[in-house]
Amino acid sequence: MARNKNKNRIIFWAGIIGCVILLGILSHLIGLKTMHAWAAKINGWVLFLMMSLLPLVGMPMSLLGIMAGAKFGPLDGFAVSGAAVAVNLILSWWIARKWLRRPVEKILRKVEYKMPELETDEYAGICILTALIPGPSYTLKNYFLALSRLPFRIIFWIGLPAHLFAMSPGILFGGFTGAMTWKKAVFLAAYALLLIGASHFLVRAIRSRKKSRGAKVMDDKADPKPAADGQRRPG
Repeated sequence: MARNKNKNRIIFWAGIIGCVILLGILSHLIGLKTMHAWAAKINGWVLFLMMSLLPLVGMPMSLLGIMAGAKFGPLDGFAVSGAAVAVNLILSWWIARKWLRRPVEKILRKVEYKMPELETDEYAGICILTALIPGPSYTLKNYFLALSRLPFRIIFWIGLPAHLFAMSPGILFGGFTGAMTWKKAVFLAAYALLLIGASHFLVRAIRSRKKSRGAKVMDDKADPKPAADGQRRPG
């Protein structure tokens, strides 16, 4: 168990470092101002439609978030990204319930896999965990949530800010590409590290709470409550 945890941490941090190195290489080869100029030339409505529709077929939302930051600036970039994420959640829910749910349920029945039952107070935690956990793509996360038994109101009102929270470094990076300074670079690096730390803390807290709940249920099953006074016990 400890070995798996260490392996997951190594993979997590290797992925983060790899992304930073990749962004650095791309920035060096292309140039931040060139990247900013490309995004600035795109029509705003076209970019919004790209952000609203392309992630449904696998386009990385992180890249589109960088383009939104470069096109609209950090504040307007957050607003446009938020609207696009809202459209993504609505459409992915509709697509999953309309076309994907029956085939997926059929496959699950064939492999004899049963979806886990969730308590009502676990809904928000599962939604946050899915949005923040590293690894799966933004597209897969949305379809996973849509195919789960979570109510749409939870997926929308909890998933939307969680996705924006995860996208925020990219949006800020895009907004800074037009005039990157060392102060902005330091702020962006510090913000990204803070975001990673906060996400890691939230994921661990949710997992720990779920594990504690599972252990308590097992204890209750193993140690049933004694019979009430006056209740007849078998001799």
